[in-house]
Amino acid sequence: MFRFLFRTILFIVLVVFLSAALAVWKGGEPFRWLGGKTVNAGRGIEKFGDYVDDLKKGGRQIKKTYESIKDAVTSENEKAAGKGK
Repeated sequence: MFRFLFRTILFIVLVVFLSAALAVWKGGEPFRWLGGKTVNAGRGIEKFGDYVDDLKKGGRQIKKTYESIKDAVTSENEKAAGKGK
C-alpha cells in the first residue's frame, strides 16, 4: 500500500517538473495549444448559455399564451354552464 502511495506521489512530482521544464524549454507552446482549446470550449459554453436563455424567454411566452387560452376556455365553460341552467 505504501509502495503504491509513494509511486503515485513520485509520479505526480515528476509530471509537475517535466511540465515546468517543457514550458521553459519550448517557450510555453504546448500550453498555448491547451489555452486555445480552452477558449474554444468557453465559446461553445457561452453559445449554449445564450441558447438556454432564449429557451427560457420563449418558455415564458408559451406560459403566457397557455394562461390566456386557459382563461378563455374557462370563461367559455362558465358561460356554457350558465346557459344550460
